[in-house]
Amino acid sequence: MKSKVYHITAQSKSFTYDSGLMGKFENFLERFDLGKYIPEDELVPLKMHLGNNGAFKTIRPQFVKKVVDAVKKVPAKPFVTDSVRVPGYEYLEIAKDVGYTHLTLGAPVIMADGIFGNDSIKVDAGEILGETAIASAIHDAKAMVVLTHVKGHIQAVLGGAIKNISMGGISAAPRDGDWHQGRGKMHFLMGETMQWDETKCTLCLNCMNICPIGAITFPENVYTVDKDKCWRCGRCARVCPVEAIEVPVSHALFMKAVAEGASAVLKTFEPGKVVYVNFLLEMQPECDCMPLADPPVAQDQGILISDDPVAIDAATLDILSKVSPLPDSRASGLIPKEGWDILSLLHKKDGRLQIAEAEKLGLGNSKYELEVIG
Repeated sequence: MKSKVYHITAQSKSFTYDSGLMGKFENFLERFDLGKYIPEDELVPLKMHLGNNGAFKTIRPQFVKKVVDAVKKVPAKPFVTDSVRVPGYEYLEIAKDVGYTHLTLGAPVIMADGIFGNDSIKVDAGEILGETAIASAIHDAKAMVVLTHVKGHIQAVLGGAIKNISMGGISAAPRDGDWHQGRGKMHFLMGETMQWDETKCTLCLNCMNICPIGAITFPENVYTVDKDKCWRCGRCARVCPVEAIEVPVSHALFMKAVAEGASAVLKTFEPGKVVYVNFLLEMQPECDCMPLADPPVAQDQGILISDDPVAIDAATLDILSKVSPLPDSRASGLIPKEGWDILSLLHKKDGRLQIAEAEKLGLGNSKYELEVIG
């Protein structure tokens, strides 16, 4: 049986609020039966990425508030959350600057794994990740709404719903463990640390400057990582302009790990208790973890809603297989390739691998029925 995916298009047909994307989204939420997924009076995490300094193209607060209001009508008690991506206090300050506050959203904004990032519950993820730490505010919830700003990612290719729940639902490290039980293990399945090629390095220090916890230094011009402090997020490798730093994982193995991480998070919920909303708006080439917001690679495509993470990400890539690259973006000049979406072309890797791996684990169905709301 095909899963249902709703597509609210970005185009307006008239100069009225109800014809615009915000109005169409609000009207959809009023008709959509959130009570089917969310028990009354429960605390409900709205899981989303809160951005970074300079990453201003995240989900606009106005859309988040529409979801908050809809959850309150169940009635239930929503809170906006993510696991610690940069130190928790700093992350909350970033969220405030973006416009994610209790005052603007009508719901608390908290760190799912605590302000120190070590409030988590260890669960068995599977043969690749082994034991992994799920952020406690997600682990202990009875239902969840996953809000995803669709964008590119250097390893996952698609920053969609599957990656959001996997890398965002798992903490950097548990209180009584280290990165081996955290999301960093997904990047480091074939080695313990980054590999540095001294012959390529130009000492630009981009890697040191982007490290969220200051684990990289260059004593006597030698790339040095504090192995106990390092989260294994891999951002240092991404920003190196000469590829002098390499993360020890293959694309195929990383995709399997992302799917396994998503499975571990979803196993903490009863079936049918998670709703997914993908915002195909201001789709930049890089993850919202990066301290920048590049020009969007394609025109806005609207909003997708489903209760199936595999279906909604499959629909996302199908839509992005038909778009034209925007001029003056990093996708400008890309040559279309049959069956490939714009993000896979940009990152030169097949983004559908994570969808296939998630489907193998029973997380959803890549075959879907699309209902377009124009």
